Amino acid sequence: MSRIDLTIPFSLGQITLGQYQDYLKILEKWDKEDETYLKLKILQIFCKMSASDVQKIKLSDFDDTIQHINDLFDTTTDKLINRFKMVGSDGEGGERTVEFGFIPKLDDISFGEYIDLESYIGKWESMHKAMAVLFRPVAKESRGFYLIEDYGGSSKYSEAMKDMPVDVALSATVFFLSFRDKITDLYSGLFSEGNIEGGSSTSLQANFSSKWGWYQSIHTLAQGDVRRIDEVTETSLHKCLMMLEYEKDKNRVENALIKKSMKR
Repeated sequence: MSRIDLTIPFSLGQITLGQYQDYLKILEKWDKEDETYLKLKILQIFCKMSASDVQKIKLSDFDDTIQHINDLFDTTTDKLINRFKMVGSDGEGGERTVEFGFIPKLDDISFGEYIDLESYIGKWESMHKAMAVLFRPVAKESRGFYLIEDYGGSSKYSEAMKDMPVDVALSATVFFLSFRDKITDLYSGLFSEGNIEGGSSTSLQANFSSKWGWYQSIHTLAQGDVRRIDEVTETSLHKCLMMLEYEKDKNRVENALIKKSMKR
């Protein structure tokens, strides 16, 4: 029997986001009665093995490796890993190392960045797009502080983010979701549901919101002027949310006063 070299990841940092996404796709379709199938796929994905090579592994090595990989995902990643390096092509047949950095200060992100993150962060199949919003190449560094490239949409680096370490992606996700909770609390008047009388009105609003999502907010801030959409999405998140909460409160007060005057 020919010898099989088994390459085992010894930390989550040696597993890529793309591998984890592939694993979740398998897990979603997995028939839970066929546990062997899932274990075979785990070795194929995380140890980069062919199906035929997996069949040749000693049973003891097979079980130990599966247990080891499962144990890796039981480790906590509660501390943000804000920088990592990846090796890629320099476009001329060589290689170059690029360092990516997390957005230095989330409170300074633009409205457009936040909307994109809200769209991508909830689904693992689009997590590489979310990471392309949160991480971009480090453009400047001095005394431990750094700046990253300006945001030009997630498409520029989304495919590259599939090769980022999964522990970095997991820690960034936890960090951003905590930030999102803070934003929701800070602008609770904007994100809380208002009281709407009448089932038909509620249904109409729900359908409208489901269809248009954040575009409603962009439309409000742009005052219906399509030429101002880019200006709005590049504006500070906090400036936009403060204005939206103000407009929502103002409309509620005005509507309440109108209803009160009609009852007289």
